Amino acid sequence: MGLLDKLSKVAKAAMDEALKPESFSKGDEFEDYVRKYIFPLDRYELVHRTHSYRDNKNDYIETTLYPDFLLRCKETGKEFYVEAKFRSGFYNDKVEWSYPKQLKRYQEINKKKPVFLCLGLHGKPKNPDFIFIIPMKKLKYTGLFNSFLDEFEFYNRKPVFSSYLWKL
Repeated sequence: MGLLDKLSKVAKAAMDEALKPESFSKGDEFEDYVRKYIFPLDRYELVHRTHSYRDNKNDYIETTLYPDFLLRCKETGKEFYVEAKFRSGFYNDKVEWSYPKQLKRYQEINKKKPVFLCLGLHGKPKNPDFIFIIPMKKLKYTGLFNSFLDEFEFYNRKPVFSSYLWKL
């Protein structure tokens, strides 16, 4: 590969990143936060991660419909999914974390393998003010009120122990 080919690929990647919708950029940042701090490499193996905006742009990959991460606990060997969502705040006294079709899809996946929602709220996707870890079996609606979220608040920048997950 010649120098011009390499420069062309770098320029294309830079353009793709610059043109990526802001919501996808925020999602990517929060996913990175979740993987680094909440479900870190030293405790959880990454079995699968959904594909990026760039990967799906020209050829949509069906497994993107699954939650963001499929993880395996290094201690127990248990596998589970994590869907990472960041929201900047409440709207009409609730946080809309999803839409009905996605909720139903995740509930179906949860019948085969546990799914957890890791919700970041307020602050920045790279450093949210609040973290909530909610098992899919407890999620019945796409909008979550503060009174519901209180039960599932978790620590910022602290790894979750698998024993905690299974008690939820």
